[in-house]
Amino acid sequence: MENELQSVLQYLLGNPVFLVPILGVAAMVIYGILKKLIKLATIAAIAGGLYLMIVRYLGMGSVF
Repeated sequence: MENELQSVLQYLLGNPVFLVPILGVAAMVIYGILKKLIKLATIAAIAGGLYLMIVRYLGMGSVF
């Protein structure tokens, strides 16, 4: 398994024509994942902030 991986890697490094599209696809996948994670973190921050505001407004507990 390790030898096969090394041979594929050597082939790709020897032929940059194949390496460029693979790196492009990998960059797009990483960009898409990061974009979704940032969106999820933004939604979680907004939801948390709204929750804290509602709890403080209704006086349902000592948040701070």
